[in-house]
Amino acid sequence: MAAYGGTGTVSGSDYGSLSKNDAFKFQQKMLPIAMKLLTFSRFAQRDVKPLKEGLELRFRRYEKIPYTGRDVPIAEGVTPDFDTISHRTYLTTLQRFGTFVNVTDLMLAVSHDPILNQVVDRLGTFAGELKDFLDFKVFRAGTSVAHAVASGATDARTHVSLTVANTIGLTDTGTKTPSTNLLDVAIRALENADAEKLTEFLKASPGIATQPLRPAYIAVTHPDLRQDIESLPSFISAEQYSDPSDRMEGEIGQCKGVRFVLTTQATPFTDAATSITASDNTLKSTSGTNPDVYPVLIMAQNFGGTATLSGRDSLRPKVSLPSVSPSDPMGQRGTVAVDFFHAGIILNDDYLYRIEVAASSLA
Repeated sequence: MAAYGGTGTVSGSDYGSLSKNDAFKFQQKMLPIAMKLLTFSRFAQRDVKPLKEGLELRFRRYEKIPYTGRDVPIAEGVTPDFDTISHRTYLTTLQRFGTFVNVTDLMLAVSHDPILNQVVDRLGTFAGELKDFLDFKVFRAGTSVAHAVASGATDARTHVSLTVANTIGLTDTGTKTPSTNLLDVAIRALENADAEKLTEFLKASPGIATQPLRPAYIAVTHPDLRQDIESLPSFISAEQYSDPSDRMEGEIGQCKGVRFVLTTQATPFTDAATSITASDNTLKSTSGTNPDVYPVLIMAQNFGGTATLSGRDSLRPKVSLPSVSPSDPMGQRGTVAVDFFHAGIILNDDYLYRIEVAASSLA
C-alpha cells in the first residue's frame, strides 16, 4: 500500500515569469488533460511524494498467512504456535521528465489564436501521454508471459505468429477457428496465484479519487488489436453493458471476466517476430517483412505502483516570457515548459500477466 501525502507549496519563482496564481490556473487547465490520458496508473497503487522529503518512494506488500500445518484441530488447553505477518518493501526513485516550447514576442503579439493557451493544452497532452508510456515501459517488463506461437514453435517473441484469438489473421482464407486459449492461460495463472480482481480505478480528475469497478482483471493493449479482440468467442462489447456508466475510458468490452482497454501508448515491438514473414499480408508489420508483436498486459489488484499526476505541484508549468538579456538583446525569445516527477514499479510479477501477440493486417 502507498501512503498519500500533500505536495506542499513552492515559491512563484519556480514557475518562471508566472505568478503563483497564474501558475495554478495553468495547472488547473493541464491536469485534467493529462489525467484523462492516463491508463496504466489508473489501476496501480498510487503515491504522491511530499516536497522536501527526498525522491525515494517505498511501496509495501503484506503477504498472506499460510494455512499449511494449520489443518489440524487445536488441542484443548494447549496454546498453538503463533504466526507472523510478513511484508516486502519495494524501493523506487522519482525521476524528472519534461520538455519546453520556444515562443517569440511576435508570436504572442500577432497570433490570431491564444497561443499561450494552445501551448499549455499541448504540453498537458504531452505530459499525460509520456507518463502513460513510462508506466507501460515498466509494466511490460514483467516475467509472467506467454506468446502466441504455432504448435511446436518456441515460446518466444521472435516466434509470435498468431493473434490474441489464436488465428493467423482475420483475412486468412484458412479454417483456423478463433479461441480463447491464450486468455485462458493468463486467467489460470492469475487465479492460481490468488490474484484478486480489481474493484476500483483512479478517476480522470486532478485529485486523488477512485471509482468503483465491477470485479475484473483489466487487459490493456494497443488499438491495432481491436478487431482481433472482438473476434474472441464470448466477447461482449462495452455497448452491450446493462449500465453505460460502467464503461471505462478506452474500454471496448470484456471476455471471460477480463475487460479490455485500448491506448496508443501500448506500442508494439516493431518487426519483432523475426522467425516468420508477413509477406502474405495477414499480419500487421511496420516494414512489411516481419510481424509486429503487441503486448497485452493483464493486471490484477496490487500488481504495481506508480506516482501519479495528482497533487497541486506534481505537474508544473513554467513560462519565461520574452525579455531583454545579454543573450537576447532584442527581447525576442521565450519558452513555455512543463515538468513532472515519475516512478513506476512492479510489486508482484504473479499479479501481472503479459500475452505477446500479432495483429491482423486487415489488408
